[in-house]
Amino acid sequence: MEVETFRGDWFTISGPGQGDRGVELASEVQDFYDAPVSTIRNKHAFQKGSSYGGKRIEDRFPIFSVYVSGVTGDEWEELDSEWRKAWDYDQESKLWVETDSSRRWLSVSLFEEPKVDMEYDPHGELRVKATMATVAGDPFWYEEDEPKKWINPIDTTDGSISTGTLRVSNPTDQEIWLKYTVQAYPGAVYTLPDFSFGSDRKEMAVQHAARTIDLPPLLPGEHLRVDTDDSTTQVESSLDTQVYLRMQGLRFHYPIPPYTPPTDLPVAVTGAPAGVGVQVRMPRPWSRPWGLH
Repeated sequence: MEVETFRGDWFTISGPGQGDRGVELASEVQDFYDAPVSTIRNKHAFQKGSSYGGKRIEDRFPIFSVYVSGVTGDEWEELDSEWRKAWDYDQESKLWVETDSSRRWLSVSLFEEPKVDMEYDPHGELRVKATMATVAGDPFWYEEDEPKKWINPIDTTDGSISTGTLRVSNPTDQEIWLKYTVQAYPGAVYTLPDFSFGSDRKEMAVQHAARTIDLPPLLPGEHLRVDTDDSTTQVESSLDTQVYLRMQGLRFHYPIPPYTPPTDLPVAVTGAPAGVGVQVRMPRPWSRPWGLH
């Protein structure tokens, strides 16, 4: 287990190399495992029991303790100071957990001030126990995104259409929202997929089984970033234009379900030369710091 601080430095607190900066994980670890969830139950006046009405994914509050140790009083004080400087209420640091099969991080900031055991003078003991109460607004553990690219192989500035595929997948236990970047060329129109994958969230699972969306024609020098998450703005311009107005109300609706095997999704472009293309990034959120493959 490692800590990557918001300042960009690292502490190894458990496993090979632990204590490389005088800090080691103690035994008390809480709220590291499954993401916290509360379910919603509905009932009418004469119903026996209740019916499932959905779930809320809550924020996570990891608590863990560390021992900060030094050889001299001056060294201990410096190590203790460096550990405290690794944490902030406004900035997020990352807790990294690596096993034989995965390496994932959780972004956390301080929820409360660290609690330090002052029963004995740490300058005399050359060791102190600090308990860190943190909060993860996003409760999921992440692996590195997996990117894929499609490069347009032909010139379509004559109005022809070039088509291809992007191979996407979701090995995690959570749904994921794809993130696209389309490359600039004046007047180019890209087409991106928004398949329902059987979801009836818009009550159009069959009609949207092969749904696609045409992005607006690009302005000179304009790249578009697309986050298909329906809780976001979704489409942003590298020129900071009001591109959402040019979308004419079209929005992406569907995430990739958990445990979706590699699947080829169609993409297309018209009005662009060979060599431009589309990149897709697939986030990798997990409920737990390891397992669930």
